Amino acid sequence: MKKLVLSVLTCLSLVSISQENDSWRLGVQWGFQGNRSEFSGGMPNANARFHQNKFDAGALNISARYDLNKHWMGTFGLGFNTFGFQYALAENYSLYHPKNHFSGIKSEFSALDLPFMIFYKFNPNCKNAKWLIGGGFSQNFVGAQTITKDFQVANDGSTNSNYLNSISSTNGGTYTMLRFAIAREKIFKRGNILNASLLFNAGFKQLAKSTVNYTVDGQTYTHDFTTNGNFAGFRLTYFFRPLKTNAGARNTKTIKS
Repeated sequence: MKKLVLSVLTCLSLVSISQENDSWRLGVQWGFQGNRSEFSGGMPNANARFHQNKFDAGALNISARYDLNKHWMGTFGLGFNTFGFQYALAENYSLYHPKNHFSGIKSEFSALDLPFMIFYKFNPNCKNAKWLIGGGFSQNFVGAQTITKDFQVANDGSTNSNYLNSISSTNGGTYTMLRFAIAREKIFKRGNILNASLLFNAGFKQLAKSTVNYTVDGQTYTHDFTTNGNFAGFRLTYFFRPLKTNAGARNTKTIKS
């Protein structure tokens, strides 16, 4: 009986290892991040009602993964990221209608995202879940674009903001960015993987610029903000079962022989 149990455990461990030796997987990745922008010019003093917020951005990618062995893997991706600028003015509001607390505008851009990363995989626990750390870079391709946004006063008169607008633009081009990730993943019995990761992204040069203007109590304010594409975000990736591997083919030939 003990021999049978040991044999089963050995087979299961070999299957788990073989799924991570010289194997390819395809996956779908979804995520979100808070894109940061920095003050870069204009009036340094802002009205207390003005808010320059992190931009709520999203991402959708097709991902390919190559597991060299139980500890090392590489990932490649093709998809889209969003980035931009988000401003708001605080308003008097009813506690019955908290959504009227802010009058806001949002300018959104899209980038073609091609990330490449290398990961180190720690040993799994008894539930076949493990931690990973990784680093790499991403090539982002952005088209030249200018977006003008104006806040529209609500018809019901619930806001007293008379003026809020922005002009945001990208020059277009190719932007290289560094990426670092901390992830947790689980390999299921059939070989598919669910991966959740915390992602950090840092750009080297200006990706977009925005000028915001607003008027409060008869005084007009102007501020400039820029972003390099820096963000911290979350990614959830589902990898399908591994494609046929060279290791699997070699094992099949060995068994046949």
